[in-house]
Amino acid sequence: MAVLASPLLQAQSLSAKLTDKQIPVSEFNSLNVSDDFEVTLARGAYGVRLTVDEQLAPYVEVYVKAKTLFLSYDEKSVPKELRKLYKGRNGLTPVFRVTAYTPEIQSISLSDNATFIGVEEFLSSQFELTAIGKSQVKNLSVSASTAKIILKKNAQAVVSVRSERGVEVNTDNNSNLKLTFTGNELAVNSEGSSVLVASGGPCSVMNIFSAGSAQVSVTADADRVDLTTEGSSRVVLTGRGETMTVKGTRSSSVDAYSMPVKTVDVNLSGASATVNVDKEVKVTLVSGASLYYSGTPVFQIDKIVKSTLAPYGTK
Repeated sequence: MAVLASPLLQAQSLSAKLTDKQIPVSEFNSLNVSDDFEVTLARGAYGVRLTVDEQLAPYVEVYVKAKTLFLSYDEKSVPKELRKLYKGRNGLTPVFRVTAYTPEIQSISLSDNATFIGVEEFLSSQFELTAIGKSQVKNLSVSASTAKIILKKNAQAVVSVRSERGVEVNTDNNSNLKLTFTGNELAVNSEGSSVLVASGGPCSVMNIFSAGSAQVSVTADADRVDLTTEGSSRVVLTGRGETMTVKGTRSSSVDAYSMPVKTVDVNLSGASATVNVDKEVKVTLVSGASLYYSGTPVFQIDKIVKSTLAPYGTK
């Protein structure tokens, strides 16, 4: 009597059948990836190599439009019985692997669990990375005039940027970014419960805004540092600077003890800050705010109401 394979064994057999395709594509300098694709980007003549489960290959979409390479998976078109094999606790993990080649890249957009790996440094004029929905950038190196990085909804990224003019960073929700940078300016907007760890510089201007419960840590030298903190967010700075402004509200905090500067202008309402100042501190503290300082600066006190101004170490 013949023994029929169980549905799970049939599924495992299906998963082992992978197909490799070389897909000719026209010129592209942008990448748009959704679903569970694992994409490796390398420099070279335009081309795409696709490795995918044989049964799912007809439902993979690879095409170029307006110089953007689109990679996606049309799950709704997959027959119900086939779709069941990839669902549930014992479901198979579909394979969607792509190696794409292009001489340069201007923008990358990732969503829905997409994973990206850049194996070389890419040249760009104005570069932009957007990652949302649990997507992940394992490694990306870019040399560009300007660069913009946007991470939302649990996205994670490790990025290195060499920029002439500067880098703009926006993180939100539960995103996590590790950034290495050079450039004239670093502009940061971190909200939600996002985490940003950045290092590099030196730069002329560092502008940081943090809100929600965001955690921001930056190591760099900067001529001017402007900080605005809200909610329960926390900013930690390391390096050296010339001038610094700190505006904080609610229970937010700034630790700039490891970034000595010459002058600081501090305006806190309920927030706390630690600074390291050589020459002058301008102070406004209200609503239970606290400022701890290191150094022997001259103070210009505008207002202190129900707040604390004290040397570092007395905290």
